[in-house]
Amino acid sequence: MSKAAAGKDTDMAASLSIVVPAYNEEDLIAHTVEHLLDTGPKDVEVIVVNDGSADSTGRIIDELAGKHEKVIGVQLDENRGFGKAVRTGFKRASKTYVMVCPADYRFTLEDFDVYLVLIKYADIVIGYRRHRRMELPLYGKLVSSVYHTLVNMIFNLNFFDVNWIHMYKRGQIESYLGKSDGVFLLAENIIRAKRLGLRIVGVDVNYTERESGVPTGVRPGTILKTIRELLVFFLNGRRT
Repeated sequence: MSKAAAGKDTDMAASLSIVVPAYNEEDLIAHTVEHLLDTGPKDVEVIVVNDGSADSTGRIIDELAGKHEKVIGVQLDENRGFGKAVRTGFKRASKTYVMVCPADYRFTLEDFDVYLVLIKYADIVIGYRRHRRMELPLYGKLVSSVYHTLVNMIFNLNFFDVNWIHMYKRGQIESYLGKSDGVFLLAENIIRAKRLGLRIVGVDVNYTERESGVPTGVRPGTILKTIRELLVFFLNGRRT
């Protein structure tokens, strides 16, 4: 049996909900969803949450949901933020495992295989984009390094990347689900889960650069909001 065939057998045994938050992703969202359906497990649902996009993202999501029974389209009436979109998607998830995937990423068969194997032995699996950070321009590299250094230092963690693709066990999510409406949600989930003594495993995965648009995570406003949420969360924890 080939490596690809073996990987597909592993995938077919899994039950997976993939939450895809999307904001102004009209050029990429259809391709991403179709790709996830083609490469994901047989028992998969893709929950696409339109976070109040100003372009045609919402219409495309409705078309995808009408075309594929495994696609669930969710429309937010205004831009609520990454964290809010993800939590909204979690509420619609029905499978054993839940994964958060950005609208601009092309997940590979090997990626799915690695996550689905590791989640059997851990409570949360988080992806590392090690090569990507090394190749970022100075500004992006500085932002990423400072943010992850702060998260690890302040909350006594040791993860290379807390902001990439996570896989959770659906039955556990409510016990540690963060309250952030922004990008900090993923880090907050990890911090809360770690405090509960859950096992978190990080793994290097493939990374593909987005083909269109600008990621919102590198915008100054998003960066400042994320740092503010991080500090507020830390200070509130100190008080309690």
